[in-house]
Amino acid sequence: MAVDMTAVFDDWKHDAGDEGKNVRCIRGHDGRLKLQVRVRCGIFQWEYEGRPDGTTPHGCPTLLDYYRQRLGVGRRRRGPAPPLRLTPEDIAAISEEIMDYYQRRVLFFRLGEYARARDDAQHNLDLLDILRSCCNDPEAVAQHEKWRPFVMMDRTRADALVLCQNGAYADAVQKIDQGVAEVSELFRQYGREDVIPISQEIATLKELKLQLREAYNIPLSRDEILDGLREEQAKAIADEDYERAARIRDEIAHFEKDEGQKTI
Repeated sequence: MAVDMTAVFDDWKHDAGDEGKNVRCIRGHDGRLKLQVRVRCGIFQWEYEGRPDGTTPHGCPTLLDYYRQRLGVGRRRRGPAPPLRLTPEDIAAISEEIMDYYQRRVLFFRLGEYARARDDAQHNLDLLDILRSCCNDPEAVAQHEKWRPFVMMDRTRADALVLCQNGAYADAVQKIDQGVAEVSELFRQYGREDVIPISQEIATLKELKLQLREAYNIPLSRDEILDGLREEQAKAIADEDYERAARIRDEIAHFEKDEGQKTI
């Protein structure tokens, strides 16, 4: 039955100046929570829990559950699981689920539902793992793997913000450092160490770290202080300011000595 949506659109106007006002959570006729996002000419709706589109592919909650089942993950089996080789149709369906989970993750970030954003990011990382291990098409794998650093960044952002919601601000900073290290190591595994200094994912995490430090007055850790001093020393040497480099060297030595005595 065709339905004119004008009344719905008029009741919830699109706000071009504040994206936060274009996202809301409602309870559907089925009693389940839904996420809605208002766009200029319409409304999109996602399930709040489970698969975003509300379907059950192959009778499973998600495609991730389906392929895990086929791989025998989490089940006791007699002998090894049969090999799984993804068809082009499988890859297209996985790509669609990844995109749906990404789009819902964006909404969860806007709503401050960081634990759910983290879980949706992990869902996509698990799907990328299945593609990487079960897809015989190197080009298809590469097309999906290029998004892994971005999804890892989002998982780290969400993890850190969950910790902030719980008041664990110093732990949040450590979580970001861990995420930066993991993304950097991924680029090394790709043989793309040259990307690390210009990675937008790493830059975003470092910017978040600075924002959290300023917002919650989180002190620098010992390693961060030493790293800063060493960067200053390297810059002084590059500028041929050897007197300043020597002073910083002595400052590093005194700092390490004092910290060593504190741990005795």
